[in-house]
Amino acid sequence: MEETQLLLDDIVLPEEIQRYRVVYEKAAEASQVTDQNKFSFAYCLVRSKAKADVRSGLQLLRELYDSTRSDDAKRDYLYYSALGNARLNEYEEALKFLDAILFIQPGNHQAKNLKDEVTRRMNREGYVGMGIAVGAGALLLGGLTAAAVAILKK
Repeated sequence: MEETQLLLDDIVLPEEIQRYRVVYEKAAEASQVTDQNKFSFAYCLVRSKAKADVRSGLQLLRELYDSTRSDDAKRDYLYYSALGNARLNEYEEALKFLDAILFIQPGNHQAKNLKDEVTRRMNREGYVGMGIAVGAGALLLGGLTAAAVAILKK
């Protein structure tokens, strides 16, 4: 479980992303993009701190998924798509990818661990969001009560 937390929180430095970007773009210019260099660049992007990079990585993973017939490759692309979505706090989307893996491979521990961590974060952030909403509602109710008491005293 701790490994999964580290993977979700791992940040790739901009210099490393740039290095992979150069390799990918040179391959694209020469019309020699391989699944491997495309995946390496996508994997780097989904671990970026910048949300735009993560989204670009997700797009590359989608292209890879759509272009392959390999079940193993599809599983990898789904897994890293789940990772990227989780990093964007798009937990429901991440769970869809993980559920797709677990439907085919119910014993996939990597997908199970990531699903557990995504669910944990989703619940934690959901409760935080609920607490903020309840607190705001209490403040509003308190303000209305104070206003009503002030009007009644006049």
